[in-house]
Amino acid sequence: MSNFPTGWELPSEPIATRDVVQTGPSGVVLGRGDSGPITIRLFAQRPTRIFIGAPEYLTWLLAFRCLSMGAHLSIVAADAKRWQGLVDSVNRSGGTVDVVARGRTLPASGRPYRPSLIIDDVGAFESIQGNLGSWQAVFTIGDAAASGAVFALRNCDLALVSPADAKVQDNLRRAYSLNPRQLKRAVNLGHSEVALAMNRRLIRLPVPPTASEYRLLFGGN
Repeated sequence: MSNFPTGWELPSEPIATRDVVQTGPSGVVLGRGDSGPITIRLFAQRPTRIFIGAPEYLTWLLAFRCLSMGAHLSIVAADAKRWQGLVDSVNRSGGTVDVVARGRTLPASGRPYRPSLIIDDVGAFESIQGNLGSWQAVFTIGDAAASGAVFALRNCDLALVSPADAKVQDNLRRAYSLNPRQLKRAVNLGHSEVALAMNRRLIRLPVPPTASEYRLLFGGN
């Protein structure tokens, strides 16, 4: 039986041929762009904030890749059952994870070889002044098409969105000072593709799971 929540659309079958979780010299490998692998450095002395407005399997996938870097996962959620499949996969793979309600104590920081990743599913870190420490990152789960999304996007270092309709594109433009040529790259995103947006830059990027990731996260018990 699959541990993928009922009603979600499964990601496509893994495209990558290597049966490994990949990390690069500067961070987690998201996928391969026109010029080669695209990585993001999530953990550093300065905390990192990422807005995720994409199918939820992407959050699972990126969190799982962070575990390969030794990260401890904290999930701030109103509905713990929604995240149970990810929690089970983390536990089976030897990682560590906590699911807490808003207002509960979270790690104050991470360490270079034990970073801290927080998935914020309730808006606990909406303010840029939210308490985050070094070697720590937060995934802010949100709707990039919402009227108030520009504020949330601006409070994040970058965003991963899919799909990107006209409203999403307008919010990205306002938040990250993007031009029409850049926004065209987000049109008609394919299956397992996302738009990676940051200040004055947007990349169209496939983010497929590897074979091992697909099996461990979505392949069932």
